[in-house]
Amino acid sequence: MFSKPLGAQPYAALQQTQKAGSASFTQKVTFTSKQGDAVLTITGRLDFAGKRGEGSRTWLVPKAFPDKTKEVMLGAVGRQGFGDSSAKVAIDPQAVRYRSGSATYWLRYPTVGSLIGFDSITSLRGSEAALGGTLLEVPILARATAQQNTPGGGRSYRTDFGLDAAWGLLFPLDVRGELAHPRGADAAKAPVVMTLTVDSQGRITRAAADLSALVNKDKERALSTVTGIRSELTLTAHGSARPAMPPPSDAVLDAAKSVLDSTKTSPGDCIDFNTGTHRIGRLVRVGCTAPHDGRIFGHSRLGDGGFPGRAAADRRAEDGCRRAHDRAPSRWTDEAVISGEYRWIWPLEASDEDPVATCYVVSRRSAS
Repeated sequence: MFSKPLGAQPYAALQQTQKAGSASFTQKVTFTSKQGDAVLTITGRLDFAGKRGEGSRTWLVPKAFPDKTKEVMLGAVGRQGFGDSSAKVAIDPQAVRYRSGSATYWLRYPTVGSLIGFDSITSLRGSEAALGGTLLEVPILARATAQQNTPGGGRSYRTDFGLDAAWGLLFPLDVRGELAHPRGADAAKAPVVMTLTVDSQGRITRAAADLSALVNKDKERALSTVTGIRSELTLTAHGSARPAMPPPSDAVLDAAKSVLDSTKTSPGDCIDFNTGTHRIGRLVRVGCTAPHDGRIFGHSRLGDGGFPGRAAADRRAEDGCRRAHDRAPSRWTDEAVISGEYRWIWPLEASDEDPVATCYVVSRRSAS
């Protein structure tokens, strides 16, 4: 690959990395702000030939971050909390498997074509590697502008690629929506600079990029307090790091059957909140004999004529759920970790032609 034109060598390095067959990787994406740094760490193993990968995703988010920022990073559960800060993922050509940090099972989401509207799940799958969102997605678009030799016969390149590629390939939809969207000439004015390091065989060992040009300073944005974004990727164990996919003994739930809108649940259903979709109102229906996040005890219509607005919806949901709570069997409502306390969810306002609130109690303290 070193004999190729300088500008083409980043893509050649990606091809050499893929030819190795497999690799272990760690990527850290750091969101810097005055409240501290939020860090997403993704660690795992990749099988390039088999288009498989497995790993863990862990968020470290400072407590001082605004709630709306935490919602984007962790996902919102119900109306009162945030999603798990950690999860495992396992991906092959047939499915994306997701296991939140509090779950004892995997959720199996089928091939991407069946996942319309589930961007936080589809974004877990990459094009150049099984796990998406890493800097391995961009060398195909990067152009080297300078190089230098490194110890052991490798090289380090200064490369650049378009802001639009960074925006579209490295972040899921809910994060992209809070970043500055580069358009037209603006995307070319300030390309992302990435340092790419390869070993003597031309295989990528490290990549680092400053993505701060994507920061949106609009105060209405959930990430407006973020002042910088940086991504760093390391690759090791080329050719000897096959993924350890979930063993047959692990419980796997079919997401097509188990993940549903809150309005599709029935009184008495036991539910978990962490679906991996980052969508309020999407729940996992689980058995009631194992630990679970909550229990549904009723539903309450918010009125005719579409969504009445947040304040009115809250009042009507509280009134309706109070009545449902009084009627519900005590074996459901007594599960509440705080005696007598109950909560409610309503779906996304924009889709509510006949809005319905779902009433539930929190069944374990970690879900509150």
